[in-house]
Amino acid sequence: MKRQILFLLFLITGLGSLAQPTWWMGQKKPYKWQVGISWNAVDDDGRDVCQPFDVKQSWNYPLFPSRIMVDRYLKKGLSLEFAGAYNNYTTDKLVNDTTGLSGLFISTDLNTKFSFYQLFYPMKWFDPYVSLGLGLTHRDAYSQTVTGNLNINVGFNFWIYRNWGLQLQTSGKLGINGQFFNTNADYMQHSLGVVYKFTESRSHGSSNRKKYKWTKSRQKYRGGKKGKG
Repeated sequence: MKRQILFLLFLITGLGSLAQPTWWMGQKKPYKWQVGISWNAVDDDGRDVCQPFDVKQSWNYPLFPSRIMVDRYLKKGLSLEFAGAYNNYTTDKLVNDTTGLSGLFISTDLNTKFSFYQLFYPMKWFDPYVSLGLGLTHRDAYSQTVTGNLNINVGFNFWIYRNWGLQLQTSGKLGINGQFFNTNADYMQHSLGVVYKFTESRSHGSSNRKKYKWTKSRQKYRGGKKGKG
């Protein structure tokens, strides 16, 4: 499992090397707030990279949307994201390479995100991003129910209609409790859902106001002509 997550970190490092701060010189903010709701699947089978997408045996996922996120744009492609997800482990799925475990799953995460959409300009519909952050995970199936984690995320926004889009994301979460390299708290989380972005409203108040030009009128004194006597 850790190899899969470290591969994501390697991918993020490679994408980060493409980032050029000059992209963002003079660029307006693409959005102010972004919100989303999605389905999420948790892969906590404890196995290595041999079967990273074994949906039938390893993925736990509810049938309804169970993840929410709120994103606040900062500047130059950077944003701050908060996300929360609900899931439920079932006894027929692998958890740390064994079956028969079940229980509630809840995760909360705070991530710093960087968008690469300017790299693909003028393709405005394609918006890939990477993010790093910290989180807390609650799992009833574990003896230590609450663990901390380091988040490594790679995702894509596909803007399909105005401010509406689809979001696809894969997250690797490294357990940071106990022995870092021997912990069984690592897992993968995948999500697919709908996102909406709120753009900044443009104020035209100054152009709609009437402009008045104040002038000082000068009065000239004209004296009467004196007649000659």
